Amino acid sequence: MSGMGVFVLMIVAMCATWRAAVGAAFHAPLHSETTMYGWRPVTTQYCEWQGKKMMVESSWKTTSCETCSCEENGLYCYGGGVYAVPSHCMMLIDETCHAHVVDAEHPYSECEFGNGAITG
Repeated sequence: MSGMGVFVLMIVAMCATWRAAVGAAFHAPLHSETTMYGWRPVTTQYCEWQGKKMMVESSWKTTSCETCSCEENGLYCYGGGVYAVPSHCMMLIDETCHAHVVDAEHPYSECEFGNGAITG
């Protein structure tokens, strides 16, 4: 096989096994609020997430498994990405946001294909 053929074969193999490469990301700027304490104004910065004020330097995981953090540059949230799952399998996301690929007919068994099993 020629050098170019080997290169193309390597690219095809990489694309076939590549998962979680595409994710979602979100950024929003900081908000600020000024409160008067007597004659002295105090300005507080915060991130706004779903109508709630989140403290700078805080982080959390959402119910949709996105990781968010409020930093000095604003609010950042990102998700896990996209997974390619064989048609005879299905992906389950547990309460800790770990992905498990299981057999569609037997959801308590790992999905087997090729030389091994897919794990999340």
